[in-house]
Amino acid sequence: MRLVYIFILIIILCFSSSLADEELFDNPIEFKIQTGCKFSEFCEKYIDDIDIEKFIKQEIENDYVVVSLDECLDVALKNNFDIDISFHNYKSSKYEYQNALSKFLPLFNTTSYIANYSGQILVGGVLRDVFHETAVSVNLTAEHLLTEGGKQIFEAKAKKYFEKASRHNFQYTKEQTVYLTTRYYYEMLLAKLNIEIYLRNLIERNAQLALAKNLENSGFGTRFDVIRSLNESAKAKVELLNALNNFRLSQTRLANMMGIEVDRALMPFESDIEPLHLIDENIKIEDFFNMALNNRPDLKAYKDMIGYEKAIKNVYITEFIPKPLINFQQQFQGTINNSIDPNYIVAGYVTWQPGENIGIGTWTKIKAQKEKIKTRILEFQNKLRDIEQDIVNAYSTTTFNKKEMVITKQRVDYSNESIKLAMLRFNNGKGILLDVIQAQSQMTQARVEYVSAIIKYNISQAELLFYTGTIDKEKIIRNYKP
Repeated sequence: MRLVYIFILIIILCFSSSLADEELFDNPIEFKIQTGCKFSEFCEKYIDDIDIEKFIKQEIENDYVVVSLDECLDVALKNNFDIDISFHNYKSSKYEYQNALSKFLPLFNTTSYIANYSGQILVGGVLRDVFHETAVSVNLTAEHLLTEGGKQIFEAKAKKYFEKASRHNFQYTKEQTVYLTTRYYYEMLLAKLNIEIYLRNLIERNAQLALAKNLENSGFGTRFDVIRSLNESAKAKVELLNALNNFRLSQTRLANMMGIEVDRALMPFESDIEPLHLIDENIKIEDFFNMALNNRPDLKAYKDMIGYEKAIKNVYITEFIPKPLINFQQQFQGTINNSIDPNYIVAGYVTWQPGENIGIGTWTKIKAQKEKIKTRILEFQNKLRDIEQDIVNAYSTTTFNKKEMVITKQRVDYSNESIKLAMLRFNNGKGILLDVIQAQSQMTQARVEYVSAIIKYNISQAELLFYTGTIDKEKIIRNYKP
């Protein structure tokens, strides 16, 4: 019996029919690159050394560009649309602040006219004189509002706070872009590695299906084994399809974040994944939170917006304050035929209005602004709580992912040994096909979990850098060796 099993395996490996069999490959996903290959040729050429990038290109039907993480970060920092929007908002707020400062300067105005007079003068019906004269008048006015009772001071202060908040938001947007680009890149790499895993899994499932059919035809297998193998093959097809779809979706996310054409097909440079070590493991959660308080640009922006709202409240208060101003005028008047003589006027004015609508309008604006300030403060406190939660989650995820990497690596080793033993038992007639199927399925799941644990570990470390406000391109790629 043992010799019979060995003989059947040799026949299958060397002389089995084409893998393009319609019953086996009734789905378009089925290995366009190996149609017509014998199983023995296929094993030698594809299972031992699968060209995963070629496979992905043919399945997605789009040329790809090979990229590394540092290249993606460079492009994203240069082309990301959110960064551009945030930068122009910052520039706009900067000019608004400069405009507010310009209101401290005096106002200048000049008016002039030249009039030509000619005609006759009649007195009691008697022509007394004929005249022709050109009159000239030039008026120069300078006026200073003397801060409008402090209104200009607080308006300028408000614009300064707004300009600082916009600058911090611009910095936050850059940090967010670095984090999301890193995350999306590793998610794309995970999808690529999963394609390779599920592709190998599908190859194994279809090989087992071919074996089950041949065993049934030879009288050594059952129809149950064939149906079970068909189910395993169909499941493998779905898993591979999902992996391909996830890869395409990850490509579009990354391309959009990088500010390039969204339909651009990208391919991660790596064919494997290694854990990155971006965070000092000796740092405690409390230290991470303190780092966030000192470094997060969005927290600084919140503080500046609270200052902005307080300055706006003071602007409203100045409506109750008298507003003095100084006015200086110099006039030059006369005629061309005679002389043009100057005269001067220096005046001081004080205007006072008890607020809008006899003070009630201004008072209600002040009350409303106080509520806005309270809202801003509560938003800031809530933001602190959210950041603390994010840091705890990222720290916990990093800790557990590190342990998960060790365990899943052990699972891969155990699964590999299990496959060897299952195949050895099967080849010697001591085991059954189901043992081989289960061992290979466990290997597939173990490999998926292992690479997923590494990716999650890398992403969670980038999250910690982002949540503490210490992320930048240099820290991300410091230990990056593709």
